Amino acid sequence: MTTAGKTPGPVRFYLGCDHHGCDTRTTFDLVISDPGPSRDDDLWGYLLHHAHTATPHIRQLGWTYLNGNGYTCPTCATPTRYRPTSRPA
Repeated sequence: MTTAGKTPGPVRFYLGCDHHGCDTRTTFDLVISDPGPSRDDDLWGYLLHHAHTATPHIRQLGWTYLNGNGYTCPTCATPTRYRPTSRPA
């Protein structure tokens, strides 16, 4: 996941499926009103503020975060036996 924009204000999120062989991508915008911590006060909080704020929206879109593997799209997050035989365009 990458972002463009600065809080407080609109932030554009670019999310790509990290599952091997999948090229599914999505983009969405969120307005984040909380500026988050400063870089000097909390470097990790500063870097991850956008991601923590977007997590509920990412889940609503059907994306899943797998620790160590990254984000998977709704199709790749579905067990293989329940997936459609062809990927949507």
